[in-house]
Amino acid sequence: MRAPAARSRSRANRQDDHDELAAMRESMPVARVKLRARASSQHPAILEEKPRVQKLPRAEGPERFGAYHVHECLGEGGMASVHRASRIDGEGGVVALKRLWQHLCDDRDFVESFVQEARLTRLLRHDNIAQTYELGKANGIYYIAMELVAGPTLDAVMRQSRTAAGAIPLPIIVEILIQLCEALDHAHNLNDELGRPLRLIHRDVSPANIIVSNTGTVKLIDFGIAKAARSRVQTQAGYIKGKLAYVAPEYTHGKLDARADLFAVGVVAHEMLTGHRLFKAETEVDTIQKVRELLIQPPSRHEKRVTRELDDIVLTALQRDPEMRWQNAAAMGRALRGVADEIGRVDAREIRRWVEWAFTREPWSESGVGAMLAGLEHTRMKQVSSSTAPPPVPAKRE
Repeated sequence: MRAPAARSRSRANRQDDHDELAAMRESMPVARVKLRARASSQHPAILEEKPRVQKLPRAEGPERFGAYHVHECLGEGGMASVHRASRIDGEGGVVALKRLWQHLCDDRDFVESFVQEARLTRLLRHDNIAQTYELGKANGIYYIAMELVAGPTLDAVMRQSRTAAGAIPLPIIVEILIQLCEALDHAHNLNDELGRPLRLIHRDVSPANIIVSNTGTVKLIDFGIAKAARSRVQTQAGYIKGKLAYVAPEYTHGKLDARADLFAVGVVAHEMLTGHRLFKAETEVDTIQKVRELLIQPPSRHEKRVTRELDDIVLTALQRDPEMRWQNAAAMGRALRGVADEIGRVDAREIRRWVEWAFTREPWSESGVGAMLAGLEHTRMKQVSSSTAPPPVPAKRE
């Protein structure tokens, strides 16, 4: 339910979103791109985590949906489902087609949120952010066509590291964080079509929303709950969007800004470096309490290989007072690049080769199951292809 101020808008003003949808559809042609993707390891950007009972009917073979052939389901959430899809005319590459649940397409609140997501994400043009290609409506159902990124989520990489592959090499961790900061720097400084700052906040930076693509490039996905300062869509007071273990303490009592995303980056960094969940708890209430009160130890307390400089970067991001954190993603990225210069830089090929090797280690290769789609609790699992080549682990520069 939206705030009273939002509910009081006139019917004429609310119709603007539907008029805007038509205009946006004309201005957002499907990008003719070729995506290098393995069908067994694809991950789309997905909005919500709680599954809905009502689903689109299954069809034998590809389903025809507007200009698309719709193939296998990649994920399902409370607001939408995501399928691999290709254009019927054969132009362009394979995309992730996100479709609002049919029973929500007559709900103006959900449609407005869906349109806002497309409006924001279509402006994002960065190598480290999954792209939005098209917003439209077919068969009475709203959809967004998005880049289909091939590769495991960081969540899957971290889980495989803990259970089989061993610690992620330090230079690879630092490079992942650098690229994540570059993606957020682009998003946080995004302007609208008139050049006005949007002050966009992702609000759900977590390992499940970070993909290490099959090319070795890091991709930030799922801007579905991102919020711009100019947004007309309101969030209900007291309701937290995002994964609780990665939300900043001010989520529950203060005004959010881009520094909340940097707190989440700090949590991700701490967990990659230590191999352990930082705010792990049995209940949501306990998780929130830990986020607010847990005494956070430097990563080097768990992993001696972590340098003092890297400790300082992570602990600064994890300051509970936003004024004490990194004030922007660019500053945090510069500090991380300084660490990378000291310990050794890695390129995309080295990242790709290590990740490929990691997923050939037991128990992953024995189970034949991969968490390529770990962004949702009820996401289908795909088998990852194996490689027996040894990992090219970068050596620390002496």
